[in-house]
Amino acid sequence: MRPVGVLWGLVLWLTLTAAATADFTYARQLIQRGEYALAAVTLKKQLQEDPLEARALLAEVHLYEGDVNAASRYLESARQLGLSEKRYYALKGRIALLQGEWDAAWAALRSAVALSGSGADALFWGTVGLAQGNLERAQLGYEKAARSGLSAQAGFLQGLALLSERPQQALALLRAAQTELTAEDPLKPQVIYWQARALERLGNAKEARSTLRFLLRSYPGYTPAREALNRLGP
Repeated sequence: MRPVGVLWGLVLWLTLTAAATADFTYARQLIQRGEYALAAVTLKKQLQEDPLEARALLAEVHLYEGDVNAASRYLESARQLGLSEKRYYALKGRIALLQGEWDAAWAALRSAVALSGSGADALFWGTVGLAQGNLERAQLGYEKAARSGLSAQAGFLQGLALLSERPQQALALLRAAQTELTAEDPLKPQVIYWQARALERLGNAKEARSTLRFLLRSYPGYTPAREALNRLGP
């Protein structure tokens, strides 16, 4: 789990934690599709309308893009405007996770889970345990997530965590997670995408390309898949 690429994948999974509002529906859709630059432009136009929510979502956008400094700035400014503590600690923990600051990530996500009981926060909490090589901590987070009905998501994150060192086991976990998700679940295309990455890691470029083509037939707007297919070639 230590390679930056795996951490990047973990953070990309992030489901939006705030309650959806009509004003931010378009920006959220852009984020889910991986169109971060356009999402940032859209959100900056909404800073006057709802500065707190716009800043919180801009923190998420920059988190996805790997710009932890910008993510931290927007997060702290959102907190000053009244961002809830549970949401603050959830994002703070994910920023620390991307930076590889395991102790800070563990402490922040523990606070987030205590405040919200969120299954998504528990998933990231477990992921920090894996990053630390502490299976007891990892199990604590993933079991809490599974009790919240997120067993597929727990399998997805475990698969990503194992991707660099045990890609075959990661592939099995990702395939199992796929069977538990409906076509409408926003996690589904990401699960399929990372299966392709696991296949690529195993040296099976042919099946990786086939998986990416299937993904694009099912989800034509999933930009990361198209970029990966272009990189792998015909």
